[in-house]
Amino acid sequence: MTQPMTEVTNPTAVTIDAPRPFKVTSVEKTGAPDGGQGQDWYCYILASDRSIVTGHRRGSRQDVLAYATQCTERLNAHWRTGQSIWSPRGKKPILA
Repeated sequence: MTQPMTEVTNPTAVTIDAPRPFKVTSVEKTGAPDGGQGQDWYCYILASDRSIVTGHRRGSRQDVLAYATQCTERLNAHWRTGQSIWSPRGKKPILA
């Protein structure tokens, strides 16, 4: 026997413990990392309520900001779908 569905009368009462998405929190000029050459290096920081990602990239500030924004979109897509864009989509082989 199936039970009838009940309607949620107060949707704000339903809480989901979902992390907030990643955002670019800063892009700042920095020196070249060890082994790096050139003067146009930036440090970018991506943050969510659960973790922080720090990276370095060479280019103009605008290019580095665009790259960091693209990284946040990929990280957020991974969170929404549960799949990484960097891993294969097929099933993993079973080890014998």
